[in-house]
Amino acid sequence: MAKQYSTGIAILDARHIECPFVYYNEPFSALTGFDRTELIGKNLSCFAGIKTAADLLAELDYHTKHALPYETSLIHYQKDDSPFWHELVAHPICDQEGVAQYIMVHSKNVTYEKLFKMLSKLEHEVYLEIEKGDSLSHILQLITTQIETYYTRNIYCSIHLMKDGSSMAAEASGSLPLEMANILYGIELHSMKTEDRNSIFVKQFTKKELAAANEMAHTPLKIDIKHCLSKPICGTANEIIGSITMYFNKEPNINSIEIEFLNRLVPLISLSIKYIAQTQQLRQLAYFDSETQLPNLHYFHTEMETWLQQGEKGLIIIIQPGEYSSIVDVYGRSAGDEILRQMVDRLQEQPSREGKEFIAKFSNSCIIFASNRAFGQPEQYEARIRQMTKEPFGIHGKEFYITFKIGMTHFCPDSQLDEAIRQADMALSKARQVSGTNVAFFEEQNDMKLQLEMDVLNQLTYGLQNKEFYIVLQPKINIKTLEIEGFEALCRWNSHILGPVSPATFIPLAEQTGKIKKVDELVMRQVLRWQRTRLDSNEKTVPIAINISPVHFYDERFVQQIVSLIKRYKVPPYLVKLEVTESMELVDFSKAKDILSELRQHGIECSIDDFGVGFSSLSYLQQLPFREIKIDRSFINAMDNPGMHAVVHTIVQLASNLQMNAVAEGIETPEQFESLKQMGCHTGQGYYFHKPLVLEDAAKLIH
Repeated sequence: MAKQYSTGIAILDARHIECPFVYYNEPFSALTGFDRTELIGKNLSCFAGIKTAADLLAELDYHTKHALPYETSLIHYQKDDSPFWHELVAHPICDQEGVAQYIMVHSKNVTYEKLFKMLSKLEHEVYLEIEKGDSLSHILQLITTQIETYYTRNIYCSIHLMKDGSSMAAEASGSLPLEMANILYGIELHSMKTEDRNSIFVKQFTKKELAAANEMAHTPLKIDIKHCLSKPICGTANEIIGSITMYFNKEPNINSIEIEFLNRLVPLISLSIKYIAQTQQLRQLAYFDSETQLPNLHYFHTEMETWLQQGEKGLIIIIQPGEYSSIVDVYGRSAGDEILRQMVDRLQEQPSREGKEFIAKFSNSCIIFASNRAFGQPEQYEARIRQMTKEPFGIHGKEFYITFKIGMTHFCPDSQLDEAIRQADMALSKARQVSGTNVAFFEEQNDMKLQLEMDVLNQLTYGLQNKEFYIVLQPKINIKTLEIEGFEALCRWNSHILGPVSPATFIPLAEQTGKIKKVDELVMRQVLRWQRTRLDSNEKTVPIAINISPVHFYDERFVQQIVSLIKRYKVPPYLVKLEVTESMELVDFSKAKDILSELRQHGIECSIDDFGVGFSSLSYLQQLPFREIKIDRSFINAMDNPGMHAVVHTIVQLASNLQMNAVAEGIETPEQFESLKQMGCHTGQGYYFHKPLVLEDAAKLIH
C-alpha cells in the first residue's frame, strides 16, 4: 500500500523498543536523501540536528515508543545535512488484540509553508509593536530574533540602516553582537547602489577578517561564521535605506524558497521603517507641545483613557506658577515656557517609587499631573510639590522664587475623564483665591451625576419600547462645490420623564446594558424607511452614514442583520454607509477585516470614524477596505496650532494617497473651512454648514 503513495511513507517496528525502520517508500527516500536501505534498523532520531527542538524530539520519541497517534512538525536534517521542516503524522497499526505491531508514518517537507507562516505571524507581530509605539530598534530586533529562531539553517541575522548615504550601521541583531555585525558588514559591504535592487550579495570571510571580528565578541558565538549573505532594503523611491544580512557557517547556496522568503521579508522591513518614521512624526506633532516639547493635553487624554480602562485610580493635579503672568509680561512667552519645563524637571527628579505618573502641559500657564498612587493620601503630593518651591528657578540668567497654585481631584475607573479634569481645574480656581503656595481639593459630591445615570438606566428600556428615540441628519458637504454629498444619522432621545437626554449619557449606558444593538437597529430602520419613502416618491436621495457600536459590530449576526434590513426595505446598498471608530479593528483585526470585506461584497461601504484619536490605524489602513477617513473634531478645533494643522494636512494627504475620501468633522469657523479647502480635504460637516436637522428640514435642504 505504501508503494502507491506519492508522499513519503515509512513503517516502524513497534515491537522493538527503538522502533526501527523496516520499510520506507521512494518519496520518503527522496525527501530525506537516504537510499532504499540506509535507514533500515535506524529510527527517527537519526534525522535530528542542532536546530531540532529538544522538547519536540522528546515528544516524538515518547509517542513513537508507546505507539500512540501523533502529529508534529520539527526541523530535521537530510543525509547531506540540509535542514528542512518535517511534518510527521504517526498511526499505530494494531493486531486483533489491539496491540501495536507497526507504526505508519506519513512524512512531508513543509519548509515552504512554515517559513511563510512564520513570515505572516512576524508581520502581525510587527504591526502590533508599531501600534504600541515601540521604537524602530525594538521592532527590527524582533524581526532578527524571530528569523534566527524559525529559519531552518543555523544562522545569525542582522539589519543595517543607511546613516549618511554612504555607510551602514547595525540597528538590530538577533544574537550576534552589534559591534561584530558592524565590523563584518564593513568588510563585506558591496556597491549596492550600482547593482539591481533585487540582487543578493554573498561574501566569504578570510581568517584574518574573522579574527579581527572575534576580538569584539564578549560572549561565545553559537556558530562559526564563514560566509554572509546580504540583500538591500529599499525605500518608496527605490533608494537603498538599509540591508538585511544572514551569517552562515558554510557557503549558503540558498534555494528558491529562501529567495522568495527574502523577497517577501524585505518589503516588510521597509514598511516597518516607513511607518515608524511616519508614526513618530505624527505622534510628535499631535502629542507634544511645539514650544515646550512637553506632552500636550491631547496626549494626557489618551494616556489617562488607557489608565481608566486598566482600572487605575489616583490623583489628577493641575499646577500653576503664581508669578507666571508677571514673568511673561517682563520676559516674554519663552520665559513662561521655561518655568513649565523646569517644573516638570523637578517633578521628574523625585519620581514615585511605586506606581506610575504622567505629566503634560495643560494650558499656557499650567501643567497637569496624574499619579495612580496615594488615592486617599493627597498630602504626600502636596508636600512633594511644596518642596519644589524651596529652590529658585533660573530665567534669563536671573533667579526667581516661585509659588504654586494647586488643584487636586480623584479619578477612578468610574470617572468621566473630562469631568475629573474639570474638577481639578475648579479646585485650581479656588486655590488662586489665596496668596502664596496653596492647595485646594475638589469637594463637591457627584450625587447629581449618579442620580442622573440611574434615571437614564430606568427610562432607557421604556424609551426604546415607546419610540422616544428618533434620528436627526447632519449634512456632509463637498468642500469644493458646497453641494450636499450625504448625511450622518445621529440618534436623539426625548424622554417623557427626563426630557432631552444627551447621547454622551445614554450611548455608554446602552453599551453597558447590552441595549446598544436595539439603538443601532432603530437608527438603521428609520434611515432605511426615510430612504425608501423618498425613492418611492422619485425624490433625490443621498447616502446616509450610520454609526455602529463596537459591541454590535463584532456580533456574530451583524452582517446578516444589516443585509437583511437593507433588502427588506429594498434600498440600494450604496445609499447606506457604516461608520466604525478608529480603534475598533484592534479588538480583533482579522475578524474586523472579514466583516468589512463581507459588507463590501454586499455593496455596503464603511468609513473609519474619529481618525487620529488613537493613532492605531496607520499600519492597517491599506489592508482594511475603508473608503473614507473621518478626521476627529478635536483635531479640527485645534488647527490654529501649527503642529495640529500639520497633522490634519498629513492625514488629508494620507487619505489621498490611499485613494480614500477625507471628511473633516466639527467645522465651525470660516478659517477652518478655508484651511481645509486649501489642504484639498474633500468633505466636511459641522455647524459652519448646518446643525443636525430633523427629517423634514433635511428633505427641504436636499431640494
